[in-house]
Amino acid sequence: MAIEDVLFLPGFMCDERLFAPQTLALKSAGFCCQTGDYGDSASTERMAREAMRGVSGSVALVGLSMGAIVALEIWRQFPKRVTHMALLNGTARADAAGPSRKSQLRQVVEGGLSTVLRQELAPRYFAAGHNSEHLTALIASMGQRLGPEAFVRQSVALMTRQSQLELLASISCPVLVVAGDEDAICPLPRQEEMAAAIQAAELCVLSPCGHISTLERPERVNAALLRLLSKPADQSSNVRTAVFNRQPSRKGKGEKQHGYQ
Repeated sequence: MAIEDVLFLPGFMCDERLFAPQTLALKSAGFCCQTGDYGDSASTERMAREAMRGVSGSVALVGLSMGAIVALEIWRQFPKRVTHMALLNGTARADAAGPSRKSQLRQVVEGGLSTVLRQELAPRYFAAGHNSEHLTALIASMGQRLGPEAFVRQSVALMTRQSQLELLASISCPVLVVAGDEDAICPLPRQEEMAAAIQAAELCVLSPCGHISTLERPERVNAALLRLLSKPADQSSNVRTAVFNRQPSRKGKGEKQHGYQ
């Protein structure tokens, strides 16, 4: 297998630990991995530019949640440099969680970052049975490391982002779309929407799984990423759909929930 650069793009208030299992698996398979740095960006457009600043040549993108939004923006700005794209637990729609974000921003500005991370974000991130104290502590640790100023910047970036739905049809590289069947933030219909609109997309539905697929179902995500990266970079047809451990779907599940991404 040829060595290829892989750029991990973290989700909201997360760092490289979000992709620890994937980094280990891909490095063991011969890939060069790095995690994008958004710097002091307060827009998804600038996040994309900052994340690509440390990348030379072409790259495969792996983004989760906000990171998937940034991956789409990287495609918009640098399409010739993207060989493969994995969109995990993301959405191409504009933000619909303004009131919730504003409430959280007020709490964080008043010193309540830990409370928001532990009591408002982490409880909604994981599927039933995965919401352990270990994972909650990790979400809190990553967020605390980034700090309240990053919380404000990233919240503003998400609130002000534009819809990327019209961009999807232009994507010609191999794409993996990963969904969690219990994702309350970016529910399954959002992933199905993206996979249907992208020419070379593979939809991977994980069960049971919530919003943080890389930590909840790491082995499945690793296998799907390795399969994606084994595809020729110029593949732009033959759409496939893979479903792993998917339970019978309930029509409209998650559609009425108000997510943060």
